[in-house]
Amino acid sequence: MFGLKTTLKALLCGALILASVSADPTAETPNVELPNVAITADFPNAIAGLTPNLVSGEANKIKVTFKNSGKTDLKVDLIVGSVAEPEDYSQVIRKLTPYRYSTTLKADTTLILPYTINMEQASREVGLTLIADIVDSTKNHFPVLIYNSTVSFSEPMNSWIDLQLIFLYVLIAGIFVAIGMFLKGSFDPEVKKTTKKAPSMTPEEREAALEKMKVLDEDWIPEHHKKSPRVTKRR
Repeated sequence: MFGLKTTLKALLCGALILASVSADPTAETPNVELPNVAITADFPNAIAGLTPNLVSGEANKIKVTFKNSGKTDLKVDLIVGSVAEPEDYSQVIRKLTPYRYSTTLKADTTLILPYTINMEQASREVGLTLIADIVDSTKNHFPVLIYNSTVSFSEPMNSWIDLQLIFLYVLIAGIFVAIGMFLKGSFDPEVKKTTKKAPSMTPEEREAALEKMKVLDEDWIPEHHKKSPRVTKRR
């Protein structure tokens, strides 16, 4: 929790920022009643009880809620902010981009407006001050504190899972595999046809086979040719 001194410093700093960016800065009138408005800021991915985290270099959207409990309409002119050293909010590191709305905040209603913080910042805790410029029906300007506490900046997480890169790697690997198979098929020698050798035969099996072939070869010879002619002896 921050003390009264820090809050007053933040309000003074915000008032100076409002005076530097407002198109029609009007000093606050001493006898004018302050607007009965409450403002809260909701940070993205905020966890209850922990310091809000902002990502460096990315658009961090903040939801700012205005609740007008008064009986008169008001106008949200703009929201300004600054980032400062967490030990001393008067040491401003950077002024944030002011957002001009000029939106009417009706009596007894709630209004939600977006605010974006986009800045490069090394991973560390900083003091953040957000102030809204509220204008009443008589054109009086009132700086109302939105947020005055620390936030932490972190570097963006670069995901190692990139579907496009994975697809590219798979495609390149497929091309190399196809080229390798083509080259292998081109340089491999042709497969020689192998002839089956007849199984070796024993002498007895070979003799029986020859006799069988002899019998088969003589089947076509007529019977009268098979008999050997008689030789007649002459006396």
